[in-house]
Amino acid sequence: MGAGALITVSGVTAASSSAATGEQATTRAGSCATNYVSDGWVGKYGQNLQTIAGSGEITEPEFSLDGRKNKRLAFVSTGTNVAGTQPGIKNVLVSTRIGQIANDGGPWLRGGTTVISAGTGGPANGDSWHPSMSGFTGKGDAAKGPSKMAFLSKATNLPGGNPTGVSAYVANAGGGGIKRLNVPETATGVGISGDSKVLYVTTDKGIFVVKGGKAKKLASGSGFNTPTTTLNGAQAAYGQNGSIYTITAKGKRKKVTEGSDPQADGGFPGGGRQQGLVRAVSFHRGGTAYKFGIIASRSAKGLKAVGRTATSTSINGGGSATAFGNGPNACLIVQVLDSGKTGGYDVPQGQCPAGQGDVTDVGVSTRYNYLAFSCSRGGLYLYHVGGK
Repeated sequence: MGAGALITVSGVTAASSSAATGEQATTRAGSCATNYVSDGWVGKYGQNLQTIAGSGEITEPEFSLDGRKNKRLAFVSTGTNVAGTQPGIKNVLVSTRIGQIANDGGPWLRGGTTVISAGTGGPANGDSWHPSMSGFTGKGDAAKGPSKMAFLSKATNLPGGNPTGVSAYVANAGGGGIKRLNVPETATGVGISGDSKVLYVTTDKGIFVVKGGKAKKLASGSGFNTPTTTLNGAQAAYGQNGSIYTITAKGKRKKVTEGSDPQADGGFPGGGRQQGLVRAVSFHRGGTAYKFGIIASRSAKGLKAVGRTATSTSINGGGSATAFGNGPNACLIVQVLDSGKTGGYDVPQGQCPAGQGDVTDVGVSTRYNYLAFSCSRGGLYLYHVGGK
């Protein structure tokens, strides 16, 4: 996730199928249907597509949430072309943007790549995944952060150990400074607030909020996963047994809808009692990508089917843009929460190169000017949608 509106307070953040219950997305202009696949796309739009990583199984692209700058792009890879990794072990990596980074949504240029999930004294000895990165937009549209990120790991040689088999960790956004979160159950998901101060951890027995290093259990049960939170961590969204819920840092819980792998926007930014509350979630259900507007104008509120998909979804921080994969296409559908204005994109905002299969995962940037996606036969690619 990223932030689609000016944030004048600290923070902006974020990112098993259940059967559909009747509604299906229709094929329409803007839903990135398969009929948009053509060799002509590469000739016309291919100059906006670049390779971020080319080897190994790659998933879970996640942009930093620092306005239009998007300084970092995290992802999970089994690639062996980065120092500090072992063959076949999943690592959380971060590529850093280089060059002159004007605050205008210009092309994203890849710099160096760093292993975030590094073990003590050598490579991690177990898989790491589920990156969640902080960052926010300050006064004057200034980018702040990202300073921290969180992830899950099975490795036993990370700082703090791994007494639960799968633990949640927080680290510096550029690498180093790994600390295990003191949650006493097996972790199934983790999400960090935009200001890096609040984390939500789902486990095999419930959900916790972590502030100042102290963990508090908010709810108990099974099937908790995929927490994502907001600019200041006041509220989070998560999945549980095929349903989607929101929960506040004080434990007030509400069911939103049915679905899987929810991704929360950056939360209401304007201050007052709604500051930091989830405004919208994207998710998938029965092969369809959806957005559910919670705090929104009348036309943007409630359940919206946005396209067919076989992947998880991603939503930007303002809740305007939902991204997902449809075959070899990376798709982006826009409906602004405040005004209800739609912006159908009638071509894919990225396609897997020939021979690289179908899109397997997506990530959308703060102002939805960049879309990152992985492909089934390897590779992580970034498409520059344009200045926003």
